[in-house]
Amino acid sequence: MENTYFATFIPGTEDIVADILSARLPDFSPSLLASGAVAFTTTVPYSELNLFCFNNIFRVLYSAPAAPTKAGLEGFLRGLPAAPVDWQAARARGKARTFRLVVSCKNQLVSVSRGVREAVEKKLAAESRLRPDRSLPDREFWALARDDGQAWFLMRLTRHKAYDKLLHPGELHPELAYMMCWLSQPNPLDVFLEPFCGYGAIPAQRAKRFPFRMLTASDISPKAVEFTRQKLGERPGLAILQADALNMGMAGGTVNAIVTDPPWGIYEDVGMELAVFYRRILAEFARLLCDGGRAVILTAAKRELAGALEELPQLVLSSRYDILVSGKKCGLFVLKKGGLQNRKQG
Repeated sequence: MENTYFATFIPGTEDIVADILSARLPDFSPSLLASGAVAFTTTVPYSELNLFCFNNIFRVLYSAPAAPTKAGLEGFLRGLPAAPVDWQAARARGKARTFRLVVSCKNQLVSVSRGVREAVEKKLAAESRLRPDRSLPDREFWALARDDGQAWFLMRLTRHKAYDKLLHPGELHPELAYMMCWLSQPNPLDVFLEPFCGYGAIPAQRAKRFPFRMLTASDISPKAVEFTRQKLGERPGLAILQADALNMGMAGGTVNAIVTDPPWGIYEDVGMELAVFYRRILAEFARLLCDGGRAVILTAAKRELAGALEELPQLVLSSRYDILVSGKKCGLFVLKKGGLQNRKQG
């Protein structure tokens, strides 16, 4: 049975998301792939999707053209009670008893007229066998209009994640850490390194979602090391230690993948000029990586990293993705040691 899903993700990672979906879903068929959103149809049930690159994922109940304005969205909502909506999919299952309707226009929550909202809620209540609860519902239904002139009526499948309460300041969102690990082309035989582990977001995703032979997470901060130890626990092949990323003390040519989020020079003092810092980082990475090894680096210091890369012929740029992290323009750089004759600008 085919189902259509609508999912949101970090803008700028469209190519990464498409690669992940193509690899994971043999029948991946996108009807939308745009900035921060994808809609796709698959026979794979939701319980088996195992897609960890999304901020949220929804079941598509109905879609139709609509102007990306409040008036256009209200017109879309007025037509819902009589539209060919997949009401069967909206029907209550499990312990769900209540619902609320969320309305969004161009990624901004908006209010609509009382009569329009109540008509949709009445139809939803009758079809889903749920009762409205606008405060703490068991289920959410979303109506949204996008810039491209398409409106969507959706049932949210993921639970809300209040990252401002769950994560520490500066801690990477799990979805981004997952995509960074994916970009390293994980292999069960990998020796994996995260030398700026911080709160452990990246090694946690590698340890939880991908196989490895040896995983080393390190940081110069004892507090970061202790936090990561508590987060990851103990398991074979896992080492968490205090070390200076500029001089790891590990044997050269032994690491298959480095995935990291080094200091950006914005919120912390790196003790030297930022350009020098990144030259030293990349030089150490080039020493540690084996031939064909990959480094995936997230940074807002894009100019400094690009400049450092020009001075290291051992490392070449495989791909680059410009994204936003907490409102800051950043770059995801995928570097490869050897194997490419020409630098490729992503």
